[in-house]
Amino acid sequence: MALGLVRHTVGLASMRAAYAALILGFLSGLVLATGVLSGRGHTEASTVAGVLALHRTGADLDRRHAEAVAALVARCMAGRGLPWTPWVEPPPTVPDAELDPTAWAVRWGLGVSTTVGRPEPEPASDPNLASIAATSPADRERYREALDGRGGCRTAATDSVYGIRDRALAPLQESLRDLEARIAASPAAVQAKETWRRCVEPVAAGHTLDPRTLQSNLREWFVQRLMALGHIGGLVALQVDERRVATVLAECDARYEQARVDAAEPFEAAFLGVHRTTLEAIGAAIRSAEAALPTVPR
Repeated sequence: MALGLVRHTVGLASMRAAYAALILGFLSGLVLATGVLSGRGHTEASTVAGVLALHRTGADLDRRHAEAVAALVARCMAGRGLPWTPWVEPPPTVPDAELDPTAWAVRWGLGVSTTVGRPEPEPASDPNLASIAATSPADRERYREALDGRGGCRTAATDSVYGIRDRALAPLQESLRDLEARIAASPAAVQAKETWRRCVEPVAAGHTLDPRTLQSNLREWFVQRLMALGHIGGLVALQVDERRVATVLAECDARYEQARVDAAEPFEAAFLGVHRTTLEAIGAAIRSAEAALPTVPR
């Protein structure tokens, strides 16, 4: 029997971390946190991310960036004499998105077999596609070139919006990479990764024990197992196994992330002793640039 209702989208916030990481996608142990410095009489941010104080993260930042790109594309296309409606594709529908990663794993596993049979929302349609389709072949080519050709509006808008944080952090890029390398090489971080590997090995199904790839590899493995099912009875057993694997992985990941935070603490403190003022200025510049991004009218 073909199981055609496979959803390959997993909505955990932790699975959308490209920009939630805040700084160049590096250092999973850097989190927003503050610490009271003795003798100062006030609370001061004690992590790199805390000093940057970039409050938009995760899905909120994704939406803000997507809106800005849509608005900039429309502005650019209009400048080239081509009508364009700013349109933002709706994000994937995530069940129980308010749950923390472990609770989500208990309920939804990795979001593969557990979502079979869920009603699918009607897919949204970009209004520009119909407009372009109704034009002549020559006009369609003009649109294509303006959008995605050399110096195209879509590429320019995407680089402008998604590159804000990287460009602002460029002056400290090498220092930040060195910080990450020193933390990763520390005995505490090495022990944290080894503990994580022992924790996940029983559910890793022979996949490489790498915190950066194991979750996606296991998700793909469950997709393959789901597609290979020949009867509905096997679905229940697969769902049970998926929830079991995902829960163990989420629990191991949570302990690993905390261990990474602990390992990073003395290194970040030393780094902030040298670079705090620069990071504060970078954070202010990023917040200002992102606040100035255009929006799509509701």
